[in-house]
Amino acid sequence: MNLVNNLLYLPFQNTPFHELLMMMAAALGCGLLIGLERERSKQRENQHSFAGVRSFVICALLGALCFIFGPVFGVVGAISVAAISIFSLKNQLKDPGVTTELAFVMTYFIGALCIWNVTLAASLSVVLTIILMMKHSIHGLAGKWITEAEFKDGLFLLALILVGLPLTPNTPLWGTVLNPHIILKLLTLILVVQALAHIAKRLLSTKKALILSSIASGFVSSTAMIAHLGMQVRNGEADARSNAGAALMSCISTLVLLFIVVGGVSLAWLKLLILPSLIAMAILALCAYWLLRKAKPVEETEPEDSPMFSLKEAAIIAGLLTVIQAGVYGLELLLGDSGLIAGTLLASLFEIHAAMAAVVVQGEPDNISLLYALILGLAAHAISKSVNAAISGGLKYALYFAPAQILHMLVLIGILWWSL
Repeated sequence: MNLVNNLLYLPFQNTPFHELLMMMAAALGCGLLIGLERERSKQRENQHSFAGVRSFVICALLGALCFIFGPVFGVVGAISVAAISIFSLKNQLKDPGVTTELAFVMTYFIGALCIWNVTLAASLSVVLTIILMMKHSIHGLAGKWITEAEFKDGLFLLALILVGLPLTPNTPLWGTVLNPHIILKLLTLILVVQALAHIAKRLLSTKKALILSSIASGFVSSTAMIAHLGMQVRNGEADARSNAGAALMSCISTLVLLFIVVGGVSLAWLKLLILPSLIAMAILALCAYWLLRKAKPVEETEPEDSPMFSLKEAAIIAGLLTVIQAGVYGLELLLGDSGLIAGTLLASLFEIHAAMAAVVVQGEPDNISLLYALILGLAAHAISKSVNAAISGGLKYALYFAPAQILHMLVLIGILWWSL
């Protein structure tokens, strides 16, 4: 008797009528959205699909209604919907796909979800509709646009991010440096920089690809981007002038990210830096535009099935930057408290944002020692990028890059010095 009562118990029998009405309306809306897409697809491709807009609306309403009556009715409804889909698969002749059938079953459960979480159900219906609409785009991307080498590199990068990084020990081997997790993270970031540059090159013209990929990659690591562009020049894959202009564009991202980092620590420091940094960014943009405008288009020499990144190149850059980090830490151990300026100088060679955050967190701009440390750190960073360009790309690349790099930083430092 108790079993019968439990089976006949309506879990939503005490729910107000207007709430039940809202649940059913949400289910109707979700089914209508998915059904309209399937109906348009059926007419556009002249298919004879078993389910159109009315079928999907009814399916979503059925899902909500069955689970309102209880889990037993919900399971029975799910089995019925699945049976209808399987029966359709057996009787279809022209279209061997199962997309519409799977969407039909999912619509049932989206309708059921409306009685618990309308927002999640609506979100899932939108996601499902987008996936259904992108049929040709997804097929073209998987079958034609992505090359075999890019597919393998993408899998390797995803494995590195999703498996390698979480499993790598996050414990420094010497004080606060030589952390295997940080080193692998740095390597991954450099690979991402190279992958972004490769994708932009595939999607856009040479000039636009250089500009957009450099700006985007500059938010990851401007230093790595400069080295990557320099190695392209050294290997004869790109023009020194255009790559130097792109490297200057990545330095704009460095200053924007500096705003974010410093502003998150101290608004007083942000107010001091914002005007000189904006002027410095304008200088970088003008110089980069001049270099890219004058540059001659480079013929595409990259093979059609070229890889997205060079693991060897990325490992060399990550290794050099790790050695710099270890050198900074060793110097701080030797100098103790008096190593503030020296530590900032050397830290700026590697990562300007971390170095500047370490300075501004210690006090306000009225502390002259901190201001001197910040100015010297900015100068050291500009010089290190110029040296980086010379080492990675050679003299010609450095001669295009270094003057604008030094000029914009001299202007920034000059305005800061004048504000003392």
